[in-house]
Amino acid sequence: MIKITIVSIQKENDYDELKKIVPPNLIDDKVIYCLKKYIGRKCDTIQVEYPYYDSDYLSTYYSHYAQKFKQYSKKCCRLHLEANEKYYGYITLRPSIEGTKLGKTYIEPELLLYKDAYLMISNFTAHVIGQKLEIRCFPWKRQQTDVSVCAHTAVWTVIRYFGNKYKNYADTTIGDIVEKVENDWGRKTPSLGLNLVQISDLFKQYGFSPLIIGGDKTSSKIFIDEVISYIESGLPVVGFLSPQDHAISIIGHGEIDYDKLDNLDDEPDLLDKNANVIPHSKLINSLYVMDDRYFPYREMSKELPDKYSDLEYGINELYYAVVPLYNRMQLSYRDVYDRMVVWLKDEEMKWEKINVCRIYITSANSLRKKAIMSDTMPQILKDIIQTLSLPKFVWCIDLAGIENYKKGLTSGRIIVDTTSATLEQEPWIMRHDMYKVQYKDYDEDPNFVISKEEDLKPYNIYENNLIHIKKGGK
Repeated sequence: MIKITIVSIQKENDYDELKKIVPPNLIDDKVIYCLKKYIGRKCDTIQVEYPYYDSDYLSTYYSHYAQKFKQYSKKCCRLHLEANEKYYGYITLRPSIEGTKLGKTYIEPELLLYKDAYLMISNFTAHVIGQKLEIRCFPWKRQQTDVSVCAHTAVWTVIRYFGNKYKNYADTTIGDIVEKVENDWGRKTPSLGLNLVQISDLFKQYGFSPLIIGGDKTSSKIFIDEVISYIESGLPVVGFLSPQDHAISIIGHGEIDYDKLDNLDDEPDLLDKNANVIPHSKLINSLYVMDDRYFPYREMSKELPDKYSDLEYGINELYYAVVPLYNRMQLSYRDVYDRMVVWLKDEEMKWEKINVCRIYITSANSLRKKAIMSDTMPQILKDIIQTLSLPKFVWCIDLAGIENYKKGLTSGRIIVDTTSATLEQEPWIMRHDMYKVQYKDYDEDPNFVISKEEDLKPYNIYENNLIHIKKGGK
């Protein structure tokens, strides 16, 4: 029978009580250390559920642990975390080897964050003794060494997120991922790790069209801009660190540093003088990652790590990334950025003198929905976005002068066809400044531009792909 045992956490040493309650094959000193370090007194109650049969662990049990001479149990347990009578999610403890017992973990970021952050999160559920509990989070787990290493785990977090958030992407288990790995030089377990091509192939098997970016240290600044743009698009990416030879999933970014805009002379790397444009990504100083060696929602900074840092590495050690794109997307961030520079240099429209540009992918449905809901978008733009034929996903280039940007406003927008050929010079579908809007009717003649002059006041920025998580509350 399933048993629930309640443990009260008033001080960090109260976590030691778990050793008396949780079966010894499911807990070790490293679990207790992790709970004390990362959760501490943020949690005031833990409900221990035992036994718990975790589908993710069982997927590796039958393919790996059941074949061993040493007996491994099928039973796991769950630690349900509460604070001030609010449920924040759970941690699965599994009977794997020492140091790997932290299994599938769904924890709401509000419990762990000490700064504001912009994250990808989805709604998961936990069924506990007849109760259905909601959790807004991003998945995390530790690797299982022989069965799965950091790269398997990073892919699992991304696919689990997509599989839960979108109906057209299959959910999966870590065992499924291990079995799908294409390995030409030997056995799948014990795993020797995964390379970029294997990760890319895994994403293909789950219906994605993956893009590998990075690897060129001479353009590392562009690479980070590119990563942040895909993060702004709500696309978690698998990142590879060098020289650590370690894989992580990147799921969000930190606060926006508006102060950098006050004196551009002190920030020479901000402005792209080719088009008088400042990439929004230059104002972001940190990314948030899921690293199986630490705990969920760790901040990776552009600064060199010190004893106060979440991680022992920084953004500059990010070398490659694999982006799981929708399978009909053709244009990459760099394609879109290069087109934008040409349009701004040629002064195609009367955009502001110096613009901050925010480049991201979004779905046509989300763009229309947000347009309807907007209290500040001019009606003519609402009408055009509602009736314009668009592909399933579009690139958006949002432009704003420095003062408008600081106020959270957009004064210009360019909507670009993600499915366009890479050599297409004019892949935009709609664009506007504060005086005119232009668009193309792809159902009639995609080469004919319809232009309407209108007084278009700046409107609130598009917010949909990332959730602004505020320290201490939603």
